[in-house]
Amino acid sequence: MNTDQGIFAYLSDWLDAPDKVLIEYYKRAFTQAEFLEIVLKTAGFLNKNGFVGSVAIMLPNIPEALFAIYGASASGLAANLINPRLPANTLRRILSKTGSKVIFLYDKLLPRHAEVLKELDVKPVLCSPLYYRRSLKALYLLTKRSATEDYFEKIYEYAPITPVAVDGSSAAAYIHSGGTTGEPKTVVISAKALNELERAVVTSVHPDPSTIPDDGGMLMMLPVFHGFGLGISAHTIACHIRMVLEPVFKAKEAAKLIRRHRITHMAGVPSMYRKLAEEPAFKGKGLSKVMRVFCGGDILSPEIKRKFDAILHRYGSDAEILEGYGLTETASVVTVNPVGAVKERSQGKPLNGNRIKITADGTELPPMTAGEIEVAPVSLMSGYFNDPAATANAVYTDSEGVKWLKTGDMGYVDSDGYLYFSERIKRSLKIAAINVFPSEIEAVSATVPGVSGACAARMKDSNGKPYIRLYVETAEGAVLDGAMKNAIKKKISSSVMRYAVPREIVETDSLKLTPLGKVDYTYYEALAAEKKSEI
Repeated sequence: MNTDQGIFAYLSDWLDAPDKVLIEYYKRAFTQAEFLEIVLKTAGFLNKNGFVGSVAIMLPNIPEALFAIYGASASGLAANLINPRLPANTLRRILSKTGSKVIFLYDKLLPRHAEVLKELDVKPVLCSPLYYRRSLKALYLLTKRSATEDYFEKIYEYAPITPVAVDGSSAAAYIHSGGTTGEPKTVVISAKALNELERAVVTSVHPDPSTIPDDGGMLMMLPVFHGFGLGISAHTIACHIRMVLEPVFKAKEAAKLIRRHRITHMAGVPSMYRKLAEEPAFKGKGLSKVMRVFCGGDILSPEIKRKFDAILHRYGSDAEILEGYGLTETASVVTVNPVGAVKERSQGKPLNGNRIKITADGTELPPMTAGEIEVAPVSLMSGYFNDPAATANAVYTDSEGVKWLKTGDMGYVDSDGYLYFSERIKRSLKIAAINVFPSEIEAVSATVPGVSGACAARMKDSNGKPYIRLYVETAEGAVLDGAMKNAIKKKISSSVMRYAVPREIVETDSLKLTPLGKVDYTYYEALAAEKKSEI
């Protein structure tokens, strides 16, 4: 397939079975033909109203999100993907920066953002997660706020258009990220980057195309506004098998969808797999269909992997979690563990066409030596939106003309080329001149019986010396008593090193998570700083 074209054109080249189901959303299924028609009507709406540049999309995983993303591409525009949980002030900043003049918005959010949209003259197209759920559709239609408001179904009245032809260098998506330095940035992902990502992923995890099941389905539980959700769960999957949408991840609901929709592929973050492994409904012969399970976004605890894999094997699946590594700046995945050759605690080997190296002060380091991870992926971002200085700080071209991204992450590669991620450089700290990585502490703590999750926060004592405070979420029925604290410290000391043993261990009812399901360590570091005198 030609990767040097828009993402809609690229996907269209793959869709050769008009009556085959492409999207399933609870009891509503969309065939390839229906999908293409609605997307081109969406493009017709955008074209008729004269929108230019980008289309803001502030939606959970519902069909309209996909119609809007590919409708934007078909009309020659970029999809400006925005987390629905963001506050009004952040939305104002994003819309002002990117210039989007239309937004596909979750209808419940309109009261929260109406003032900002009016101020910036941005037209809302309202969408609801309830619309396609048959049992709730009548209630949804009856409770609309006003007949004058523009709901997505009005787009069905527009005529489909001939797609606008664009090349692969055109911007396909804007994704809002912390950047490689932790500062808020807007990452521009080109159409070719997403198309090349599809090719790299599929040829790496399904080197024999005949192993891709004709009736396969991916459970889309990662949000489409995130690089992993867009690049893998949507664009890569849509070229081959069904997308089964879950608006917001809930373990019990996900377990039902896996069985009901004959799920063969899954992509998630460690906390999702932990919750599924603990969910009583995650069982039954329906799990036997699962053949590929991908994990990224955070370090995967070996204990979570073993527990999850064991459940799959118990019910007839020979799949196992394949951990990988990636960034928003690379449209998601860069490395993944090969099928049948998984190494514990590793994030795997580069996808086909990708390169990685470990450096220190610009010098490439030998295997088993920790330093900064640099990557040269086929899906590298075009750059940060209107920020050439930040782009130049993150991306450089070597003497061979290869573009490399300085990730801001620490890790090493082994002699077989497997990557081992250690920590964000800005999060690592030194205790007694020894590098300590909070992610390792958290992963080991999670293997202690009774510990459901943990977050290690940096602290400083009255003399300015750093130490670790560990926040622990206990499993149901467990208590963080002296015995459990001693078990945690002993496990960390024996599995990592004594310098990584937390000085303080504090219980929390439930760990605060980011929208992607990762533990929000910045929250706990701020909390630790506020409460430093309490313990």
